[in-house]
Amino acid sequence: MARLLEHQAKQILRRFGIPTPDGQVARSPSEAKHAGAEVGYPVMVKAQVRSGKRGKCGGIRAAAGVAELEAIVSDMLGDTLRGLPVDALLIEEALEIAQEIYVAVTADPSSRSPVILFCANGGVDIEETAREDPKAIRKLAVDILRGVYPHDALNLLVGMADLTSDQKLGIARILCRMYDAYRAHDCKLVEINPLALTSDGLTAVDARLDIDGDALERQGDLGLDIAEEAGNRRPTLLEEIAGTIDQGDHRGTVHFVQIDPDLSYAREHSLIPFGFDCVGAGASMTTMDELVPLGFYPVNFCDTSGNPVASKLYRITKVIFSQPGIEGYVFLSCISSQQLDNTARGIIKALKELYPETGGQPNIPTVLSFRGAWDEEALELLTEHGISEGRWVRVLDRDTTEKDAAEAFRTLHQAWRSDRGMSR
Repeated sequence: MARLLEHQAKQILRRFGIPTPDGQVARSPSEAKHAGAEVGYPVMVKAQVRSGKRGKCGGIRAAAGVAELEAIVSDMLGDTLRGLPVDALLIEEALEIAQEIYVAVTADPSSRSPVILFCANGGVDIEETAREDPKAIRKLAVDILRGVYPHDALNLLVGMADLTSDQKLGIARILCRMYDAYRAHDCKLVEINPLALTSDGLTAVDARLDIDGDALERQGDLGLDIAEEAGNRRPTLLEEIAGTIDQGDHRGTVHFVQIDPDLSYAREHSLIPFGFDCVGAGASMTTMDELVPLGFYPVNFCDTSGNPVASKLYRITKVIFSQPGIEGYVFLSCISSQQLDNTARGIIKALKELYPETGGQPNIPTVLSFRGAWDEEALELLTEHGISEGRWVRVLDRDTTEKDAAEAFRTLHQAWRSDRGMSR
């Protein structure tokens, strides 16, 4: 999933005719000062990070003039907000708001359809509202074959005495445009919180768009980095590189995310970091369950499934091995119909390029466990190319369990550390 920053989300909303406040993005104090002058005071200064509840933790502030803006920018820019670096600010006009409304379009698993949400109380944590007063949130399931029309959306607003007829029609039109944006950009969520009623009409004061990660390739005009969902943080460089592997080639998939990019978690808990690839998420979880109690920690999650071609294994293996500080590599396949000889070819090519002086034999503990279709051919290839003979390599066959692989890696790693005079 790709969660857009607020200014990116608003740019899309404007394309669909949804009004937003005037504003400019600033990445330096001078740009912020220029933006304030262009927009006109008073202004709102909003940290551009992928996080909710920014206002509650100082991420949204008001500036009445240039001196106050400079002080706020100096305090916010380059700092962190909820653990996320603030490297951009949205300088936006401050509005006089009469009422705040919550509106959204998202997917509803229970109805297996998109659903439009409306709540008369906007600008607050919608999750809290859902818990405390679920009836306050009105819902409209949408048939994707039919779409949604203003008169459909108006049904959500029946009985809303605080809204005029013109306001209801304006909200209904915005809901339809939000749905159009949702469909056009393969979104998982389009949210405006709040949609403000002002003297000039309706305005999207804040906005969020989440795009389905599997559809990012179709959204090339947005200029987004394709990477696996990694929470609210920005994707790492390796995640961005890995995100390009499936582009234009749907022969199997590669899912890669760095769990501990800087090894801070492993160091804090005195765990040994290693690179990891597995065929099948279930086998991956089972293998990690065996390795973590032994003192190891996977710095990445990687699932290469759906019978990917050798070139994909080649590229992702090089990505995994390029993670600094890892003390080993584990590859394990679930027992499936995946053509493992192609998997082996990709891994072998990567290892030979990574370790040309040894003919592809890694200098860190490496366990390769092949179980499933064409596994015998895979083992033959590893032998033929001399990988199996590596001092720090263990190749395991179809009779291997996840526990066996974990124990083999521990034994190999202990010998490797002992050889280097390293303590546990």
